[in-house]
Amino acid sequence: MFFFIVCFGIYIELKTFYMISVTLIFALAMVLQIPRLQVPYLVKMCVFIGWAAYGVLPTLHWTYVMGGFDNPMVQIFFPRVIGMYVISGTAFAIYAFKIPERWFPGKMDYIGHSHQWWHILVLGALYYWHNSAMIYVQYRMNHGCANTMRIF
Repeated sequence: MFFFIVCFGIYIELKTFYMISVTLIFALAMVLQIPRLQVPYLVKMCVFIGWAAYGVLPTLHWTYVMGGFDNPMVQIFFPRVIGMYVISGTAFAIYAFKIPERWFPGKMDYIGHSHQWWHILVLGALYYWHNSAMIYVQYRMNHGCANTMRIF
């Protein structure tokens, strides 16, 4: 999701900034996973959530660059970004709160476990985002690139 917005919607200078910053956040999240460092679970979780949520910044910036919600492209793709976050957030919540095994202890050990639901929702999110990319391609085939973008 992040790369889609950054690669196709933002000017080169800011594309580099966004790509480097998200890579650094990712590197930090991976380093914090090293058991020898004994980083508290809450710190690791906050960095991971921050990494996932960081995609909101270029999305809002892209919305502004494209001229706001009056732009037809924003009207098409901003809701798809929100949809992606809703699916991903639901997957995360189900996994983090151990739903449904919390409600049915011992009944979901093999089928219906939160980790399985997480995988299903992540695959659904990837399929949804793939469809968003196909909609983008179709949009670009029928419409030229915008000529009235602004950086800030």
